[in-house]
Amino acid sequence: MILSERLRAIAQLVPNSHTLADIGTDHGYIPLYLIQQRRIQHAIAADISPGSLDKARQLIRQHRLEHCIETRLGNGLSVLAPGEADIILIAGMGGVLIRNMIDKEEEVARSAAALILQPMIGQEELRRWLLQNGYRITDEELVKEGRRIYEIIVAIPDTNALAYDNEIFYEIGLKLVEKNHPLLKEWLMKKIKSLDEIIAQLQRGKTESAAIRMLELKEKRRQYKEVYHWRIK
Repeated sequence: MILSERLRAIAQLVPNSHTLADIGTDHGYIPLYLIQQRRIQHAIAADISPGSLDKARQLIRQHRLEHCIETRLGNGLSVLAPGEADIILIAGMGGVLIRNMIDKEEEVARSAAALILQPMIGQEELRRWLLQNGYRITDEELVKEGRRIYEIIVAIPDTNALAYDNEIFYEIGLKLVEKNHPLLKEWLMKKIKSLDEIIAQLQRGKTESAAIRMLELKEKRRQYKEVYHWRIK
């Protein structure tokens, strides 16, 4: 099984485990890959879409791995019982949706050794919620696929986890800064460029709300550049 850059980066963060639950599995590529690599013994591939789950089932049958990978139709973590999965993977969804899934099935989420999360948007909201609700972020990864850079977050249940002192790390990801990730420079420059474009648009506005928003974004841009100059050599 050959994975895309994004899926391979997610798979590489999965530790050797007994059971992986892939929520929103789509075609089931990651569970199949990890079984083939003998990194996991068993997988639960779940999806809310019957069509996606049928594609996963076809792929599993094609590789004769029905005894290792079971499929479940359902919404979020409701397909799991507490303690059923060592690792829970949720990828390719919005950060707020991922947050809501974890919050709704708290007992299931906390029974796993780790959560591997790949939000498409809403990364700041997800990081903030995790740290404020008894999870510790142990690792983060960036992966480039095409023109886009994706963020991956690894979190574990930990009621002693502390919030970040600096608000900017909810957006950037403290672990990425600490290890000076190879994609950090490019990723920060993309964020700064995006802010510059929004600020330029706001400068043409004459409303008080536009002026307030512009000041907020300028402060955020200053923080991005501060991190850039601090970590990028």
